[in-house]
Amino acid sequence: MNLARDLATVNSKNEEITTRDGHVYGYMCEFEATASAGGSITVHAAPNSWRMRNSFRKFHAYRNIMFENAGVTGDELGKYGKTIRPYLDSLHLADGTNTLDPVTEYSDPSAGVRVLVGGEWTYTQLAVTPSYQENVPVSIEAEWADAFDLTICDPNVVAGSTDFESGYYKRVGMIHSYNLDRQDVSTPTTDGEVISGPSNPLAQLISSGNQAAAEVIDIAEDQELEAPPYDITDDGDSVYALVNSFGASSAQNPTFRFSAFLPAGLARISVGSGTNLRVRVLGKVLCKDMA
Repeated sequence: MNLARDLATVNSKNEEITTRDGHVYGYMCEFEATASAGGSITVHAAPNSWRMRNSFRKFHAYRNIMFENAGVTGDELGKYGKTIRPYLDSLHLADGTNTLDPVTEYSDPSAGVRVLVGGEWTYTQLAVTPSYQENVPVSIEAEWADAFDLTICDPNVVAGSTDFESGYYKRVGMIHSYNLDRQDVSTPTTDGEVISGPSNPLAQLISSGNQAAAEVIDIAEDQELEAPPYDITDDGDSVYALVNSFGASSAQNPTFRFSAFLPAGLARISVGSGTNLRVRVLGKVLCKDMA
């Protein structure tokens, strides 16, 4: 479930999960479900830890430096590429676009349930030059540029890395990379505790020796040409009614309650035979105050 993408689809407005200076947002949600006996729902999310929050700040800042070093200005990042859009974890990355989609139920009597078309939603890619130590043979074919996807959770996965090379990233975990980049409190031993190995994608993003400028410019070009993350056709998503809320009864609980916000006080109510319905108006507010 990608709430930011779905909100962009439903509201016909771009949704950013961080501020323009890299502070990450969270969404307060209420889950309401109807399941058969014994059914359950499990929700997994990134931990709201200082490491997670700081990883967003650092990747946001270093991503901007990456583009600046490649000669890409803020205006050239595209209208919808100002902030990062990571995957949740490796499973999300593996699934790709196989995510839950918002639907409109009975929005068109002839069509029944309608899945919203939506727009283009791309996930963040970064590019670095793999780093190597001098006069040390590498175990993989050398290339100048390495582009990779970001996940909030799960560790970095590197192909062919050793203590003397960074290798090529199959994926990069933001929290893991932040942990690698920050200086831990330690007490040096007689053996000497020093930085071990150059496998640090954060450090490579802002390296003055990053020769991945062409790949970075390709990423920026794709972002500049990116279409809005919502349907812009005149008779598209914006003209259809949406499921606002729902509830269900059971043999043990025949009476149920749920809340809803109804713009203009208008709604289409679908009920079964023998159902009694009472509506109580609690208050009246501007729609913009509920946005």
